[in-house]
Amino acid sequence: MLNCPKCGEEVSPEMKFCPRCGASLAAARPSTFQVREKVPKGPDVLGLASAGVILIILALTYLRNPIVPSVIIDYLESMGNQGAFIKPPSILLNAAIFFLYAVGLWGIVQAGLRLVFQRSVGKALGDLVGAFFSFFLAFLLARYDVNVFTGRMTLAFFIIGLGLLVIANAIVHFAFPER
Repeated sequence: MLNCPKCGEEVSPEMKFCPRCGASLAAARPSTFQVREKVPKGPDVLGLASAGVILIILALTYLRNPIVPSVIIDYLESMGNQGAFIKPPSILLNAAIFFLYAVGLWGIVQAGLRLVFQRSVGKALGDLVGAFFSFFLAFLLARYDVNVFTGRMTLAFFIIGLGLLVIANAIVHFAFPER
């Protein structure tokens, strides 16, 4: 039993108002939930390690596809001279494809590490979504390189993929809010 905070009448915990004076009994009820203080989190070690992994992937991409700076300069100059977008040379596309596949692979590894060491399902799913998006981009560029997709189709599919990425990340963050 509880007492009315206004008149002191003994009332049942289920009552919302005092039968004697009509006062609200919400303040007289003990709280049914506890407020937890947020514990400050340390740095995201896997997130920080990703910077190093991306640098290693960049170096491996360059070793696998050594691009002479003149190739990039010639490509950019030809676009400037024509005043329009021109399909990049295959060596640039192949470097981008390799890089995107490697980044996607790292995303899968990172998701597994998050599950094992951090037990963070939301972040792991976010990593997987990002990894599959990298694979998708590599696939698009590979099809564009061999003229299966036109530039317009590649751009349209990229925008559709980007929209799906945003939706998937929103669902992941809604389903697994960070605590």
